[in-house]
Amino acid sequence: MSNVKIKSKNLNVYYGDKQALFDVNLDLNEKEVTALIGPSGCGKSTFIRCINRMNE
Repeated sequence: MSNVKIKSKNLNVYYGDKQALFDVNLDLNEKEVTALIGPSGCGKSTFIRCINRMNE
């Protein structure tokens, strides 16, 4: 059984009226290596900034 350390459930991020992330769901487990991969502009950095609470 996995030990979830970070959980994202239906995460939506807005910059003003512009929605950047739509309903992101992700569980990050203890002692696992996870990579976020995707094309430029898909929201990888935005998601990481939310996890690090840099968008408050």
